[in-house]
Amino acid sequence: MYQHIVKNRFWLWKSLETYGLGVYFLIRSNVTFAFVPPRPTVLDIMDDPPSISILMIVATLAVVYSFWNIDVPYYKPVMTGALTFVWVFFMVAFIFHDAGNGQLISFESMYAFFVLSSMIHEIVIGG
Repeated sequence: MYQHIVKNRFWLWKSLETYGLGVYFLIRSNVTFAFVPPRPTVLDIMDDPPSISILMIVATLAVVYSFWNIDVPYYKPVMTGALTFVWVFFMVAFIFHDAGNGQLISFESMYAFFVLSSMIHEIVIGG
């Protein structure tokens, strides 16, 4: 298992970052995307338990790949696609949240951008 962790350490770190995003939403407890009641949007559901559960499931897919180097056909493309989708989705949600609150850009948006950029770099250029 150690050889697999060394080989797939990038995906282990990305899974831990995804778990971290889920923990961030749990700690914030449904106030991250809290808008004034007259303006309910789709972003209101982003920090609800179903979204957090999807984050944890996607992160678990990456942890399983990192620990055991699953050799099932299409497992790695599905795992990387799910991770990329989750981070694109939340980065866009953070950017819309910033725009709705009149912020230029928040730490969460920048963090999601850099995680997403490193993932895309690894997918396109990495091994």
